Amino acid sequence: MNIKFLASFYSFFLLALFGCDNQSTLIKDEPQLDNNAINTSINREKNTLNVTQSSRPALVVGLLGTHCKTNETVYINAKMHKVIRSNGETVVYKLEPSDNVLSICVAKDATSLSYRFGRIDDMGLEKVATTEAPFGSYYRQVGRVGESILFFSNGEYHYYIINSGGMGSGVTVNVFKNNTLISEFFSGNDPYDDFVIATDLNLPKKLVRETQPFNKKMQ
Repeated sequence: MNIKFLASFYSFFLLALFGCDNQSTLIKDEPQLDNNAINTSINREKNTLNVTQSSRPALVVGLLGTHCKTNETVYINAKMHKVIRSNGETVVYKLEPSDNVLSICVAKDATSLSYRFGRIDDMGLEKVATTEAPFGSYYRQVGRVGESILFFSNGEYHYYIINSGGMGSGVTVNVFKNNTLISEFFSGNDPYDDFVIATDLNLPKKLVRETQPFNKKMQ
């Protein structure tokens, strides 16, 4: 009787001892939540977000791309549609759509002033003002429209960039060959959609000189 009791007690003791140990082992072997893995994942997501944000295009002005570079400030950025003059009494002109963009760009250190014209992926003409050959500047009033004109020559061709205010709005480019007007381009009348002008930007005085235009039609 006593022997059976002792054997039963001893068996119960062993069962309790090894049973608890196995349970402890199972708990230890159970996969644990890795806080470092979560933090690494969060940091990776943050780094990915930062890379995505930094890769966004920076040089978009208004709703247009621009020819200006990252070290330049945009003075004028405008769509350029060809002006088709009409002899009709009701329609003075119409615009022929194009992919051309005009950009007047000023270096942030005021060392250069550039005229750039053409498609964003295929610039047609670039002209850079210098202290020896600065761009011209002129203001005139045509009826109720005030016009600020920036101009330069490229051989026998004369280029006029006209910023219209008052009753009119928009940016015009007129091109003369000697004394003959050969091309007209116009942005359209909607600020931001068709053109952007930095009205508070002062052009470098050493690169712009106030003088009368070459062509009398522009005076």
